[in-house]
Amino acid sequence: MKKRNNWKKYIESFPATSTIILAMSIIHLLTIVKGNGATDFETARQFGAMQSNNKEWSEFPYLLTSSYQHIGGFLHLAMNVLAIIFIAPFLERLFGTFKFVLLFNLCGIFGGLVTLLFTSDVTSSGASGAVFGMLGIYIALMVKQHPLLTSEISSPMIGITVINVITTFLIPGISITAHLGGLFAGMLLGMWFPTSKTFVKESIVGSVFKTIVTTLVLFALLLIPQNVIKSHSFVDIATQVGLGDYVTGKKTVPLFNLHRDPILDEINWLIDQYNENSVTHYNGLVEDYNSGINKENIATQLNSIDETIKLLEENIETIKEHVDIEDTEKLQQQLLLMNELLLEAAEQAKKTLETMDSVEGDLFIEKINAVNDEYETFNSMLNKFRNEYGLE
Repeated sequence: MKKRNNWKKYIESFPATSTIILAMSIIHLLTIVKGNGATDFETARQFGAMQSNNKEWSEFPYLLTSSYQHIGGFLHLAMNVLAIIFIAPFLERLFGTFKFVLLFNLCGIFGGLVTLLFTSDVTSSGASGAVFGMLGIYIALMVKQHPLLTSEISSPMIGITVINVITTFLIPGISITAHLGGLFAGMLLGMWFPTSKTFVKESIVGSVFKTIVTTLVLFALLLIPQNVIKSHSFVDIATQVGLGDYVTGKKTVPLFNLHRDPILDEINWLIDQYNENSVTHYNGLVEDYNSGINKENIATQLNSIDETIKLLEENIETIKEHVDIEDTEKLQQQLLLMNELLLEAAEQAKKTLETMDSVEGDLFIEKINAVNDEYETFNSMLNKFRNEYGLE
């Protein structure tokens, strides 16, 4: 009963923090109930994980959602939740719900943005960028010598910050970009955001409402670039501010790639190629073929198939030119075979629509079935590889 009362008191005292933790827990549960678990890359993406390989405005909403999904599984979630439980309450009471939630999300967004700018072929998620952002805010408050920040609070935070920064560079698999990006954002925002001279107390309903609305408004704002900025891509804007070579991967920051796992990098690259290119082209081809086979005017479908053929040829060259590693060489060869067979199917689909010959149509069905078989082989190989290397 005492433990229940403690939790009840915590929720009543820090409703915004509790709402954030609840949202993360629900998303983690949904990855299990509605997907293949949080450690599955496709499921993680479906529920908000960010892919740094997508250098487009369409990736911006994931800068926010990736803070609430934890691709590392329950342990990843639990560690961040424990950090939030300990670190966030003081800041919630100091800033009030609106400013606290805004700061939390902005730190996570900035950590994600640094990852998007300076890394490639990385699927990432987790609240650690926002957690480091909160630690950065504590540093700013110490610099500003805020009267409510006593030594009993600041001293443990200094120790936690030092330990977390050190482990960031020692433990493989941790996103250095998200951690440092969040920390820097927290320090900057903490210096700029005004704080209350007394602790803020808000009702549970009002605080929960503000938490949800503030987060949704930020999400809506992140949707704007892909719908408004049509003339300039994300890469174009990054180039204008001198970061173009980092976004395209021509230049790298050694510090940000200190302990990247080459096997995990290759798996991420293969999955991105599969999801963003192979599957997309396959679905588009089947849709064009099915809609064109029963039409007299098939110019639109033929043009679309021509574009698919062009993209497949480019994708095949990309896969051939990609420098593989021994561990994932067979997977890359299987991916190449899938795309080559899909190209043959696309060329056959075009020929079938041009001639409307049933024999040609049978050949297309035969080729597309062959592609399906190779897709199943690829997924089987991928799952086996994940199990062998402990990536599940």
